[in-house]
Amino acid sequence: MLAGFGRALITPETPVMLAGFGARHEQASSVHDDLEVRTLYLAEGDGGTAVCLVVCDLLGMSASFATPIRDHVAADLGLPVEAVLTASTHTHSGPSCIAGSEAIGWPTPPGYRDVLVAACRAAASAARQAAAPATLAYRRAPLPGDLSINRRGLPYAPWMAMLDVTSEAGRRIGTLANLAIHPVALGPECLAVSADWVNPFRTSLEAMLGGSALMLSGALGDVNPRHVHRQDNDCGADGFAEAEELGRELAQAVAGEVTAAKRVDGTLEVLRCEALDGPVGGTLLAQMAGAERMPVELVEWSLGGPRVVSVPGEAFHAFGKAVEAARDVPILLAGLAPVWLGYLPVPFGQGYEESMSYGEPFVTTVLSALTGP
Repeated sequence: MLAGFGRALITPETPVMLAGFGARHEQASSVHDDLEVRTLYLAEGDGGTAVCLVVCDLLGMSASFATPIRDHVAADLGLPVEAVLTASTHTHSGPSCIAGSEAIGWPTPPGYRDVLVAACRAAASAARQAAAPATLAYRRAPLPGDLSINRRGLPYAPWMAMLDVTSEAGRRIGTLANLAIHPVALGPECLAVSADWVNPFRTSLEAMLGGSALMLSGALGDVNPRHVHRQDNDCGADGFAEAEELGRELAQAVAGEVTAAKRVDGTLEVLRCEALDGPVGGTLLAQMAGAERMPVELVEWSLGGPRVVSVPGEAFHAFGKAVEAARDVPILLAGLAPVWLGYLPVPFGQGYEESMSYGEPFVTTVLSALTGP
């Protein structure tokens, strides 16, 4: 196996309107920490199967943003489009790349799509250029229970997964960490561009383990950090410090499990790239879409045994558990991938998350496709 990591900046120019909170009405005029795209390129030797994971510090991406990224990266690397998967860390302190969000006050900065595509291409190419013989190891483990909460009060058993990537000489090339916690340690009063707890998590993990760190969001739809953002207008002394503390503690939890990771010896394979149409209706998001059906793309890779399974939105914890239970192999759950298609609540009740979904039939269709034979 060959493996390489890459990165590039996707920080927008300021002032910029940040996406993620309806209660935020002012532009951000500063940058607390840079937004990045981080990539992982894996290949089976020279000329074998290859894939590229592209993760952006964004709230989410619609197809109008994700599709050109995937098309260009695929062309640059000589891959089929299904071998390129976009995902988002879901920070609420970056620009919007969700189609139609200007209607609720989150316009995409002028020219930002071109900036984003160029950065993703650069990061993907850098990952391929850095690719070297590597060994992969996988670990799934519980997360400490005091780092996150289920904000709907539903049954919750926090867990993490990782893919540890080391050189033939045993040097760590990087770590792909799969975590499912909303990046909302910062609240709407924090008027600065930031990746929230994700950036201090990556920085801390790199300091602890060496190599590069990439964070892939999982089923975070109803999961918040233990430090839920405060709206006390004291972000400089509160929110950013809490984000840094949480990121560091999550990094410690992941680093503590790395020695227990088990080597992966299977083949690299694109197992699935399926397009389907989900029925839409009955919710605020469905009304905004103005369509009866919504196209959905589902992607699944085998990384030598563990599966990367794409989930096109903000899945609830129970949704993620169902996807995992439907497979007899370990998984890395790629939330908000390849695009954002609203919340995916399970169970489907009455709340904000349900209003920002495409409706219960849509959620059921997606879940059935991900858990069926």
